[in-house]
Amino acid sequence: MFERLRSAVTDTVTELKGHAEFTRDIKAQTATGDREAATTFRTGTLAAALTSRGRDARGQEVVDYVQQVIDTDGDATRVRWLHRR
Repeated sequence: MFERLRSAVTDTVTELKGHAEFTRDIKAQTATGDREAATTFRTGTLAAALTSRGRDARGQEVVDYVQQVIDTDGDATRVRWLHRR
């Protein structure tokens, strides 16, 4: 039982760290003047990391952002920041 609890806590911390890093990346991209990023991403770190609704919303925001960039720029070069590793 303790192992299951430890695993759940570890998984949650991992999700929080990942979404916090992604939120920092979004803010950095917005700071460069990326209007599509500024207007598209609205889901917060906690919602994205801790709820299925938030996770799904953030996923849809990524899809919407990529489509807006392609529509605006004609290609997806600008979205390369989404692929961090």
